[in-house]
Amino acid sequence: MKGFLSMIGVLLVFGVGFSPFLANYLWDDPFLIMDAPWFRPLIYTGFALIFLPGIIGAFFGGVKVKKGAPGVGIITSVQQTGTYVNNQPQVKLGLTVTKQGEDKYDTALTTIIPLTSMAQFQPGSIIPLVISEKDKKKVGLDLKGQVSQTDLQALMNEQMVKQGVSPELMEIAKTGEQAYAKVLDVTPMGEAGSNKIKLQFTLSVTKSNGDTFNVTTQKDVFSSQLSKLQQGSIIEVIYSPQDPSKLVFKTQVSEAEVQQAFGSSRS
Repeated sequence: MKGFLSMIGVLLVFGVGFSPFLANYLWDDPFLIMDAPWFRPLIYTGFALIFLPGIIGAFFGGVKVKKGAPGVGIITSVQQTGTYVNNQPQVKLGLTVTKQGEDKYDTALTTIIPLTSMAQFQPGSIIPLVISEKDKKKVGLDLKGQVSQTDLQALMNEQMVKQGVSPELMEIAKTGEQAYAKVLDVTPMGEAGSNKIKLQFTLSVTKSNGDTFNVTTQKDVFSSQLSKLQQGSIIEVIYSPQDPSKLVFKTQVSEAEVQQAFGSSRS
């Protein structure tokens, strides 16, 4: 629509602007056209149609959504529109969006990004979003910190469940007892999906009161975590007080693992 209006504006400016030359050629009097009551309004209208759509889009493209549901976006593409506001570029971000209770989906966001922040808005970057309650395709940057750490953790937990982590283990991670464990033995059991390996661990777990117990468990772990889970390593775990044999590893999540959790829309 914006391109159509700009094209009409160009035609108006050139068409009306050429008319005095035509009047001079036909009647030797260019002012016959230039003094006509319609000449200046049409010229002004043409310029307005050329420039106003871009200006309006620049000012309102990035603030379509100020309030809504929390979400997370993985930037899939970055394209400058050619428009600048106060020397700051307007960009169109391609996004894969994760919203609680929804499948991942793709959308786009046009907004103004300060030049000093462009490095934070590159393909693969993770950004917090505010998602319109009326139309989930309409999203805005979370500039006011509406997306809390609790919101992000809830989204992460939901995605982990969708990728095969049992709800029971997610509950243990939230409510279980923290402890340290020594890896006594590690046995590879085969591949477990993209960048994951199934391993069988034998652990010696030390509770907070000093008691110890041994447990054997199988886990699907990311390849990037293997160096921290070798025989003899000391790791943090969270176990169920009701059934200590059920436990989860408390490991640092890498950026690549977060991107895998929130990326790859199938829509």
